[in-house]
Amino acid sequence: MLQLSLGEDADTRLTTRSMGRVHHRVVYFAHFTPGITVSELLSVLGVKHQNIQGPLKQLIEEGYILSRASEQDGRVKRLYCSRKGDKLLEFVSAAQRERIQRAYELLTPQDVESYFKVMSAMLGPERREWVRRLTELDDPSESV
Repeated sequence: MLQLSLGEDADTRLTTRSMGRVHHRVVYFAHFTPGITVSELLSVLGVKHQNIQGPLKQLIEEGYILSRASEQDGRVKRLYCSRKGDKLLEFVSAAQRERIQRAYELLTPQDVESYFKVMSAMLGPERREWVRRLTELDDPSESV
């Protein structure tokens, strides 16, 4: 039997909702960095606005993402994951988490630490800042 890849684990579940990876990435960052601006989202994803415009509009219209004007500048939109979006993220990510957990069980803590050091070293400074921002949360599931 052919094993799915980590990305395909999520893709399979996303297709049941007529969504794709861009939807997943938007929900992920809105969940783990509540209040992220559209500009920040474009930066972390490394895409142009036209690449997320359709998926973001769909997520907002279907109630997965909340878009609020910034208190400092009303022209800036801040994105938040709704409870419905939290549930979508849980549904889509469950198989990925299970796969990652199975892999961790085969490794030593030193193996895992070395892996993350290598992955971090391959990132540019702006990406390392996002990793720092996401990993500094005590319990990411409670970020909203």
